[in-house]
Amino acid sequence: MGIIILRFGELHAGNLKVHFIDVKQGDAILIQYEGENYLIDSGKNLSSNKLINYVDSVGVTTLNACLITHPDFDHYGEFEDLIESGLFNIEKFIRNKNISTNVSYIRLTNLLQTENILVDSVDHENDLNWSMTTDILSPNYDNGFSGMNNNSIVIKMSLGEIDFLLTGDSVEDNNQYLLDTYDLDAEVLKVSHHGGLNGTSETFAAEVSPIVSVISSGNNSYGHPSQTVIGLLQDVGSLIYSTADDWNTWWINGGNGSDDISLDDDILVETDGENIWVNDELVWSSFAIDEEYAGNAFLNVSPNPFKNSVAIQYSVKQSGNVKIDMYDLRGRLVKRLLNEHKNTGSHEVEWSAEGMRSGIYFCRFVHGNKEEVRKIVLIK
Repeated sequence: MGIIILRFGELHAGNLKVHFIDVKQGDAILIQYEGENYLIDSGKNLSSNKLINYVDSVGVTTLNACLITHPDFDHYGEFEDLIESGLFNIEKFIRNKNISTNVSYIRLTNLLQTENILVDSVDHENDLNWSMTTDILSPNYDNGFSGMNNNSIVIKMSLGEIDFLLTGDSVEDNNQYLLDTYDLDAEVLKVSHHGGLNGTSETFAAEVSPIVSVISSGNNSYGHPSQTVIGLLQDVGSLIYSTADDWNTWWINGGNGSDDISLDDDILVETDGENIWVNDELVWSSFAIDEEYAGNAFLNVSPNPFKNSVAIQYSVKQSGNVKIDMYDLRGRLVKRLLNEHKNTGSHEVEWSAEGMRSGIYFCRFVHGNKEEVRKIVLIK
């Protein structure tokens, strides 16, 4: 009989590694997979050379691509020092088609020319051709959005069952375009605009429904991260990680103390395509589901997301025992809704989530030796 199990994989060198580097109020993401290294954004040019030292410390000698999501200084400011350090062979730079007149950006552009580093300008129609599946979702310049943030390069990156949504500083207009155009469901979210209020709406959080959310921010005067955004991510059950240095910095910027939030400075997210580790701790394992289904039943859950209760509708084409169980994000059984003989026909059972926390749950339906699973989101 097919059953739901958790595949507890092991950390190994072949995992996709995504390093969210603490560069204070800025973004810097190092991606490593199959011997290749990609650096998305750099943060500002900190006197501590944090980015350079970090990338060097994990054994990187070649950067197959450096990508600037948009020309704001807290996303490109350290690239000049990184190039001039001479520690890394940089194969190419990737940027969007927005040009900044900032002196530091012009200086970086001139340095790339001097060093004969290839520069590609991209939008949603281009491919990155990286060693894992990557799709550029934006910018789409046909939208005519103004402002640097609304033209951020947004990437959806996938390995096996695990998707990453890397949002740069994408804000309201571009986020609505993304919602209208793409399937944004992802297990790992780089929270847009350092957790700013204009980077994540209730609809956006629900559509992505991330298992892991990473906020890259430091001490600032912008109110990043927004406590509202933190609440929206908690409402969909996401585990929240921040590059903030300490709780004092987090509280000053609008955060709050919670068991759902980890302040870890540098954050390493790894996956083998089925499991997710954060800083070497296993936080998620995909359900192993018998996908071969003979057509003896049909399962639907509605509404999804839901607030108080959800209707689970199913059809049985051959009478027999039916079992319906609810599991939480970690694969723990939280409620057995049904375990009895059912005759041929359509049936419905309701799950009242009173007393349950907001978050991601799984409805498991078993009929005979076949099963189906549906992911559902509880928002209170």
